Amino acid sequence: MRIAVVGSRGFGTVHLAAMSRLRDEGLDIEYYTYSSSEQEARSLAERFGAAGYFTSYDEVLSSRVDAVDLVVSHDAHAPMAMRAFSAGKHVLLEKPMARTLEEAQAIVEAAERSGLRLMIAENYHFDETFNELYRRLPSVGRPHTIIVRDTHYNQPRGWRRVKELMGGGAVIDGGIHMIHVMLNAMGEYSSVFSTVYRSGAIDMEGEDVGVAIFNFRSGAKGIYIYGWAFRGPPATPIIEVYGDRGSIYEDPSSRLFMESRGFRYFARHGDLVVNGQRVEVPRKDMIAEEIRAFVEYVDGKRKDNPMPPELEIRDLRAVLDIYAASSRC
Repeated sequence: MRIAVVGSRGFGTVHLAAMSRLRDEGLDIEYYTYSSSEQEARSLAERFGAAGYFTSYDEVLSSRVDAVDLVVSHDAHAPMAMRAFSAGKHVLLEKPMARTLEEAQAIVEAAERSGLRLMIAENYHFDETFNELYRRLPSVGRPHTIIVRDTHYNQPRGWRRVKELMGGGAVIDGGIHMIHVMLNAMGEYSSVFSTVYRSGAIDMEGEDVGVAIFNFRSGAKGIYIYGWAFRGPPATPIIEVYGDRGSIYEDPSSRLFMESRGFRYFARHGDLVVNGQRVEVPRKDMIAEEIRAFVEYVDGKRKDNPMPPELEIRDLRAVLDIYAASSRC
């Protein structure tokens, strides 16, 4: 399959690194870089062994590539995805798939009209830490509390500093990962209480911290904490689940990093501690597994969508509920 990584800087570089690993392992994938700067597009292509490069989106859409991997600003997701479908290209679309539910639905409808493949690049969906946790949830009995927490320091640059382009701030960007994991583990919720705020430690228009309490239909509670304003935080589990017969939590000291062509990137969260016993998690690269799944979905080896837009719309709705609840505080 031929795929163009549109947005080859930033997190697109991680996608390129994973693609180079997959090709070296034998996956039939031919990938291209993209940048409006020819020097940068060529440099990235050389670094990651790409088959070529593009310097305009029109070039990409008129080329022989089968698919586009859109790693672009949130405001560009809907228009660029819909143009890709009109041009006959499959789409791997970085999370969040859109800024609003209306934009998300427009993307889904464009995909359905075209008959082409749309998959959301929510890499936590392919993280074996969380998939193993879901499988082991019965071992804690009836879950009553889940805590998802990711606090670190991040000063965004460029479009991530602009609220209109983001559709919000930290919560809709990196914070949607933790929403995805929490809802996969606990199911539907009935209400949310939240506050999102600008700490003053980060230069951006949107919020840099979000805190929420979810009331799940099962009766369980969810505690959500995500933010970019935390310098030098302690190492804490990204997820903890407590039930009436035990607990599961992530061991942050065992997180996995991968390297490809001299580029090191985060590839998997840590092993689990289940009712006091350490459980080793398969050492799989979530980025590579995400891309492999998309290739197999486009090629027809996988019939069901590995990360369907319906799940991402569920996650986006929860993010918007956090924003709405915070505005009422």
